[in-house]
Order: sequence, then structure tokens, then C-alpha cells
Amino acid sequence: GLIPIIEPEVDIKAADKDKCEQELLVCLLQELETLRPCDQVIFKLTLPTVANLYRPLISHPRTLRVVALSGGFDRADACK
Repeated sequence: GLIPIIEPEVDIKAADKDKCEQELLVCLLQELETLRPCDQVIFKLTLPTVANLYRPLISHPRTLRVVALSGGFDRADACK
């Protein structure tokens, strides 16, 4: 079947990028809890300011995969 890809984007130039990412994480985790046990999604997320921020999403049973959205970062910064 088809798997939904959820792609919320945090502006990499936002002064409060880390705060935005924290709020996004809370919202995404809350919404995952509304899914049926058989449902799964893929997240395509902006590289976080804080390492391992999205680990709770990665380990959530409704998450099939988390991939990096590196748009706006140059290759060297995206690969750090």
C-alpha cells in the first residue's frame, strides 16, 4: 500500500529554530498517537539544531522511516 510522507519544514534561518523544532516534535508525537496501530508514516524533516532530537520519532512504532530534508544547507553542513 501507500505510505504517507509528512514533510513539515522549519526555516533554517529562523532565530528560534531550536524552539520551533522542539514544538514540532511535540506536535508530531501527539499526532502519531491518533493513528491506528496498523498505520505508519515517513517523516522528511529539516536537519535539527540539537543532535538526536528526533530520536523519539525514529523509535515510535507508527514511524516507518525518518529522512533528512537538507534544503538550504550546503553539502558540508548537511553532512555534519
